Amino acid sequence: MEQSYVVGQAWTYKAPAGFEGSRIIIGAILTFANHEPIICVAVTRAPMSDRNGRVQSLTIPFLPFSKIAFDQTIMTIDHSTQLPQDFVNHYTSWKNDLKGLGFINIPFKGLLRSMNDELLKKEKRATRSIDNIICINNFQH
Repeated sequence: MEQSYVVGQAWTYKAPAGFEGSRIIIGAILTFANHEPIICVAVTRAPMSDRNGRVQSLTIPFLPFSKIAFDQTIMTIDHSTQLPQDFVNHYTSWKNDLKGLGFINIPFKGLLRSMNDELLKKEKRATRSIDNIICINNFQH
């Protein structure tokens, strides 16, 4: 079944243990004539390790995902909510980037470090640059 997404929706995802209250909030949905949509989100109460190895929660103000990666990330709709204040600034900078619109093409599991590790594994298998792995396809707007 095709899922319908709306700006402001908050979704659960496969967050690490202890961070089940973390949510992904849709901030923008960009559509293109010849490409899948890009879904721009913020993540609240996401886990992050500090330099001492302590895990704390933080807000990730902006992450752009392919629709496929977003579909593979989310679990259930929770509610609608406000986006973090920083979302608009990060979204505007990303959208106005002269290099085009880069986006993430792998599911998010709560940890940016594990996402980076997955990208590096794919890079080694494919012997391509990491920019190709995360699909920096330079879609102009």
